[in-house]
Order: sequence, then C-alpha cells, then structure tokens
Amino acid sequence: MKLLSIAFLSLFAFTAGSQSAEPPPPRNGDKLVIINDDGFSKFYGGYYPTEGALRKRLLAYKDTQLAVFEWCFVAGSRVNYPSEIHELIGEDMKEFPRRGDKRAAETLRRFRDEGVDTLAVVVDTCHEMGISCYASMRMNGDYPANAWDGQMAPMFNSDFWHDHPEFRQRDEKGIDLTRLSYAYPEVREFKLSFLREAVQRDIDGINFDFQRHPNFFRLEQAMLDAFRKKYGEDGLKVSADDPRWFPLRAEFMTGFVRDARAILDAAGEKKGRRLGLSVRIDWQKYQHWGCDIETWMNEGWIDCLIVGQYGLGGYEFDIAPFVKMAKESGSGCAVLFSEECIVRGHDRTPKEDKAIAAGTMTPKRSTHITLEEHQQRAQKAYDAGADGMHLFNLSYPQVLKTIGTSEK
Repeated sequence: MKLLSIAFLSLFAFTAGSQSAEPPPPRNGDKLVIINDDGFSKFYGGYYPTEGALRKRLLAYKDTQLAVFEWCFVAGSRVNYPSEIHELIGEDMKEFPRRGDKRAAETLRRFRDEGVDTLAVVVDTCHEMGISCYASMRMNGDYPANAWDGQMAPMFNSDFWHDHPEFRQRDEKGIDLTRLSYAYPEVREFKLSFLREAVQRDIDGINFDFQRHPNFFRLEQAMLDAFRKKYGEDGLKVSADDPRWFPLRAEFMTGFVRDARAILDAAGEKKGRRLGLSVRIDWQKYQHWGCDIETWMNEGWIDCLIVGQYGLGGYEFDIAPFVKMAKESGSGCAVLFSEECIVRGHDRTPKEDKAIAAGTMTPKRSTHITLEEHQQRAQKAYDAGADGMHLFNLSYPQVLKTIGTSEK
C-alpha cells in the first residue's frame, strides 16, 4: 500500500461561526440542473478512448441548461486519475471480470502513462463551457472479497481496504460486512485524503454521494464502545435500527463533514473563492446513515442538499419538508430532487458478459424515465419548492435543454 500520512484536523479549525451557503447559480434557465457521471461507465463502454474523445463528449453540454457537472473520481476506494497516494482502478490486474473492465483499466493506465490527468481535463473542459465542476466521491463503494469470483475487490478496493480488515463494519456475530466504518478515525482520515488531492485541481466543489453505498456504521467495536459509553448498555442487545444509534452515527459523520468543510475552506482561501459541498441522501434513511443534514445546513457547511431514494428510479416522495428545513436554516442551501433515471435493469454480470461475447445472449437494455416523464416530474418538484434537479444515470441528454425552466 502507498503510504498515507495521518494528520488529523482540529475539530475547531475554520468553524468559528456559521457561514452562508453558496449554491451554483442556474444556467440558461431559472432552476439549477446537475448531472453525475460515474467516471467509469463510459471508459467501460469505450466512449473515452482518448483525451480528445473525453473532451468532445463533454462539450456536447455547452448549449444546455446544465449548471454543474459532477465527475466521480473515486470508484470503490480507487481512483480514475493519476494519484500520488491512491491506487488506480484495475492497477496491476491481468484478469478482469468483464471485457469493459479490462478496457477501462487499460485506458486509465494509458492516460496516466501519457500524463493525462482525467480530473483536470474534465474541470478545464467544463470551465471552457461556463459549467461548474464538482468532484463526486462515492462514500463507501467497496466490494465483498468474493464478489464476481473474487475479481471485483482487486479491481476497485484500495490497498487500505485490503490491509485493514479491522476497520470494516461487523454484524451482531462479528462477521465482516465488507464496507469500512466511519466510526474509526483512520477511515475518516483515509476518506479525507481523496479531498486533499481533488482540491489541488481547479474544481468548484465536492459532492458526497451517500447513496453509493450505505451503510456507514453497523455493530463494529468502535460503535459498541460508543453505545456503552453513552447508554451504559450492550449494543449487541438492541436493534441496529434503534434510534439511539442515530446520534452516535451522526456525531462521527458530522465530524467528518466538519473536517471536509475545513479542507474546502482552506483550499478556497488560497483560490480566492468558496468551494462548494453538496450531499446526496435518501429521504427516508439519512438519519439511519448518520447524516445530520439539519446541523450541516445550520452551520453553513453544505451548499446543495440533493434528496432522492436509494434504489431504482420512478419513486415518489414529498421534497417540501426538506425545502422547509433549508429555509429555516437561513443558510441559503439549495435543495434538489435527485432523479435516478433507470427504472429497470442491472449491471452486467461476468457470466452475462461471457455469454454475450460468445453470441449466446443478447445484451439487455435498461428501462429509463422518458423525456416527457423527466419534464413532468421536474415540474412537480419545482411546484413543491425544489431549487433544481439532480440527474443520475441520465440517458436522454436532450432533457438538459428544457428541464432547467419551470412553468410560471
């Protein structure tokens, strides 16, 4: 594993008094439109074979209402840019789960060898179009050691994950649940190290994607110790959904967000502007995940609250309570409806990929929200007070020409 310096931030750094949020302004419309690119799928599909191809596809957003382009730079716990401290996706692998994984890994290796910094290229191209660029971080995307015949973990999970099983979540029987636990300071520091590299580029902000993937705490020793200290009871004897866990999880995660805001503020001070922080949560589960969004807004730490539902798209929920919460905070934080654009489908498995390559299976296509549905659903969110739309897994780029304008 590459050496990672542990330099814990003071909980009080850069937090003297509340700050005002500064969400990005709408572009070519009256509503804020954000999309997320996972930073992997188009490498997987061969759409970004060269730096020029990457730039060309991004330039297609120039005359749309897109205001913020989120570029995911962390997949699993590896990265898709040339890093000084983190491993590249698929680095040193020779056997891959699927053909697309091999294509993506080889492309990213070649980019690195050619001196192409993918994150910097994306940022510069966005700025050329007048679009803001947020580096998006999947908060806990590691794969089980045995996933897909044991090939997913070497592809996407970091050396830190492999070297430190003691920092993973555990169930009531002490069984390893794969994902790292934010209850450990070493894990929080590991996650913050991604931010420290990202802010060295000319990004406009960071997006924390809590929907990729929960959970963030379970019944590991650090959580059991915290429960006993606060309540004097054995946490193994209560449900993982017991509300008494919520403030404990929130304490750890709020400390993490506080430190992230400090990193952004320190970098922003050098750049002469505020760097944004947005978070994507589940409207039902955010408290279970330790996301104390009310405190984060009250402190002025987050600029955009993106609210959706974990799982496939087509869901319905009332965003008005979150709009009210943001207004009552007085921070100026924007509230966006998060649209998962896929309503039916799944990631291709290695078995399916082999069958398709052999000609014994026809590739299956996912079902997406239609253009008309996008517009109708966006208007419904706007009528409830949403400041804009966040689109995940978008397949109809045409919607970006109309979705940023509400009916008057």
